[in-house]
Amino acid sequence: MHNETEDRIAKVIDLLRLEKDVIRNAEFAALPDLVARKEAALADLEGTPARLLLGVQQMALENQRLLDAALKGVQAVRKRLAEIRQSARSYQSYDAQGRARKIGPESGSVERRA
Repeated sequence: MHNETEDRIAKVIDLLRLEKDVIRNAEFAALPDLVARKEAALADLEGTPARLLLGVQQMALENQRLLDAALKGVQAVRKRLAEIRQSARSYQSYDAQGRARKIGPESGSVERRA
């Protein structure tokens, strides 16, 4: 029975290593399938003494930290892209009195010169 438990723990550890690689390589589309496999493998560990699962817990926490960092990176990119898009539409500047003013494309007609 002990060997069977070790095999189940090894299976979860392999999945956690795979998950870590997936996160590091930004292959996020692979995560849903991997999560389902990991949940099934973890269900097989129900009743396993906590002392045997410390390594699994540490790996899972590390993967969570990696996911959190990836999410923060994606959010930072989205914010920066929104700023770039906004600056393409208009620009914020300050006048001589320090008041903010928006400089943007002028609405109206286009002047043609010969």
